Amino acid sequence: MSARLDAIIIGTGQAGPSLAARLAGAGKKVAIIERKRFGGTCVNTGCMPTKTLVVSAYAARIARRGADFGVMIDAPIKVDMKRVKARKDEVAGRASRNVESWLKGISNLRVIEGHARFESPAAVRVNDESSMTSCAPACPAFGQSVTATGAVRSRTLPTTISRSSPTTCSTARGAVSRTA
Repeated sequence: MSARLDAIIIGTGQAGPSLAARLAGAGKKVAIIERKRFGGTCVNTGCMPTKTLVVSAYAARIARRGADFGVMIDAPIKVDMKRVKARKDEVAGRASRNVESWLKGISNLRVIEGHARFESPAAVRVNDESSMTSCAPACPAFGQSVTATGAVRSRTLPTTISRSSPTTCSTARGAVSRTA
């Protein structure tokens, strides 16, 4: 059993959730597929965890320099790395859960958890279950695909995204016009 969707988004990193929400809000039938942790690299292993660690290091530095600010601390400043890591994990985990719950609450958006792969130019398979045919259970045939990296280099905007009128979009690399 396969379903027909207007868009399939693979991955819940930087661009995926906002694109899914925008398309679903415009009345499109959309699926977003995530294989591991919602939020992608930035939320789970990149930006947010790194910045959380940096803030802990900054807090330790400020505490060590307390006397410079008139704050006297009678004991040596110690860093409990288990607590620092637990805080980092909590911040990243909360952000990931928030992305997941936000996506699951959007109308016209189906959230699918599993490993997605293109089975053909018009079908996506989720997971490697041998009983799956075509793109069952919920991954449909669709018209075109755009990857996040491919969209940056694209010279045309696929008609499945913009059907209303010829459009030109500005990008860092120049103009992108809609295909007919």
